[in-house]
Amino acid sequence: MNQKFPKPMTPFDSLVTPHPLYLMKLLLPYVPPAFQRMLACYIKFMEFQYTLEHFQGFSSSSDETSHILNDLKPYMDPGEQEMMEQMESMMNMMEMVQGMQEMASSMPDSDSDNTASPGFDPMEMLKSMLSPDS
Repeated sequence: MNQKFPKPMTPFDSLVTPHPLYLMKLLLPYVPPAFQRMLACYIKFMEFQYTLEHFQGFSSSSDETSHILNDLKPYMDPGEQEMMEQMESMMNMMEMVQGMQEMASSMPDSDSDNTASPGFDPMEMLKSMLSPDS
């Protein structure tokens, strides 16, 4: 059974929706049906007007994007959140493997006496850990 979870207001919506307009949106289902269409159009028009006012003379800022996955999670279904967490884990693991490869490449070569074992490949170790189903 699909259960709908309430979604929080997006950061963009909170910027362009003043509190009185937000209250109107909440009350819209309780307004007599004859007035709902007109009120809904008014709300959308006001949101558009507030949006234009907000971005007038707006200078873009380059926020750090490393937290985008965490910022998106509250707006996703539980299944999508789980998939996003798996992506985060995989990205963290790839960063760790990359760091291990960089460490291995910066180490002095110890194959000069031919007694050392073949080179360690973190990517091969990672592949062996993953099941063929994934």
